[in-house]
Amino acid sequence: MVSTDSISTLRADIASRPFVAKLHDWVTTVDHKRLGILYIVYALVFLLIGGIEATIMRIQLIRPHNNFISPSVFNQMFTMHGTT
Repeated sequence: MVSTDSISTLRADIASRPFVAKLHDWVTTVDHKRLGILYIVYALVFLLIGGIEATIMRIQLIRPHNNFISPSVFNQMFTMHGTT
């Protein structure tokens, strides 16, 4: 018969660790499955940021002489959107 005491103790240690330690493990991992999840999460975050930037620019361009954002902010937003 196989003992599962060490497995349950290991899981209890992982569950009781602080959030910063768990975050550090995720950010510094070399596990290919975790890296794939991080790539997907980062892509979705930047998709959301780029979408917000594009929405702000589209609101400005809805009609002529719109004062939603200033021309200099629009130029900065355009550059940030391209970089994102």
